[in-house]
Amino acid sequence: MSDSFKILESIKITSKNWSFADLRIDIPPMSFGSDASNPHTQYSNAIAIMSEAEFEGIGACFTLGEGNQFICAAADYIVGKLNGTYLKDLLDSSEGIADLIGNPLQLRWLSPNAGVPLMAAGLVLNTLIDFASKKAAMPAWKYLTTLENDEFLKLVSLRQISNSRKVLGHFLNHAPSRNQLVERTLELEQEGIPAYFTTWIGSDGPSLLKEITEINRKNGITKFKVKIGMSLEKEIEKVEFLMNNTTEALKFSVDANQKLDLESAMRWMDFISNRGILWLEEPFAPDNILLFKELSLARLKSKWNGEIATGENCPNLHIAQALLEAGVNRFQADPCRMLGISDAAFSGILTKYYNAEYTPHAGGTGLDELSPHLQFLFLAKIDHTKRIDSSLTETIGFCSKFYQSPTIVKNGRIKAPDSPGLLVGLETTVRERLIPFEEGATWLRL
Repeated sequence: MSDSFKILESIKITSKNWSFADLRIDIPPMSFGSDASNPHTQYSNAIAIMSEAEFEGIGACFTLGEGNQFICAAADYIVGKLNGTYLKDLLDSSEGIADLIGNPLQLRWLSPNAGVPLMAAGLVLNTLIDFASKKAAMPAWKYLTTLENDEFLKLVSLRQISNSRKVLGHFLNHAPSRNQLVERTLELEQEGIPAYFTTWIGSDGPSLLKEITEINRKNGITKFKVKIGMSLEKEIEKVEFLMNNTTEALKFSVDANQKLDLESAMRWMDFISNRGILWLEEPFAPDNILLFKELSLARLKSKWNGEIATGENCPNLHIAQALLEAGVNRFQADPCRMLGISDAAFSGILTKYYNAEYTPHAGGTGLDELSPHLQFLFLAKIDHTKRIDSSLTETIGFCSKFYQSPTIVKNGRIKAPDSPGLLVGLETTVRERLIPFEEGATWLRL
């Protein structure tokens, strides 16, 4: 048994050591975070704090504002039900930690394996991983690489996975040796990982061009995502404007945020394939497996080279697998969806099995700091032979100032997180302003 797993097993959930806060950011409509489905976002985190002796675990779930209080209440409920429980008992249980935390008795009826219960459970698990990583004095991505493969797999529910023996066999057969893992970890720490930048639907073409030019000059990023809506001709005109006024060195993708039907999605796929645009993201809701399958079949028939991407809103692992089985080319795991960091990491195993691309989602508060852990873990432990330069991880950056260890992007690459922990913590003045969620929301301004 690894020393890292011993740390995890030794943790005891004591409800009096936990507190929860409803943290929200006041964002003007049609500005930062705006998209076709959400013209007015109020980027928010349900914050969990677990204090014990000299260590403190801090976790965050991401929402768009309303409903944030539900995540806090559900996570508080889960911790209360598990009061006095050691993680060893959960990890050794025949049900497994994923099901015991992720499907709490009665609360699961609201939405088994999905929705508020599972997002709240992910918040709890992410907080525990943050705590364990700090005890191990390692950033979370590096801490998780030190778990033996069978130890890592204890963090997920394999009963959700179809053909689990084949999937796990593929993972284990391609797993790095200890020496390979050490070498790859060093390489990742030295080089960092490539980033792409997301823009928002509230900006017009000239404003987007100015922003993209500045981000490229300042951070060296060469790949950008443009939000699109239902007005096909108008949105194509905006994308064309950007492409016609930038150099060929800059590459684009487009994100529909679930606003398309099959016909409009097919028109977009034809357009992006003819113009060298990398992917069409979230044409449909993530549980609409049939439409994703139809679009994938149309892609093969028409020989479109643009990719179909989704994943940030994916509720659980079996939907993730179904999307990949349906032909999704790029999966965008979110560290605050499904069962947090463990499910998001395991979706990387599924992505590799289906020969798709793994591109963690970071469009939200705290996600810039959480999502790089997913990609560094993926490239170290799951796909250690993949060229680092062929990977991509999202960044937005405008919320990073609120965190103790903000993500650093330089020369188009995200620096490897090196502070012990997962989220690590909130910036001091933000932490001082937090109030218990029962007393209302803690508001921040950009």
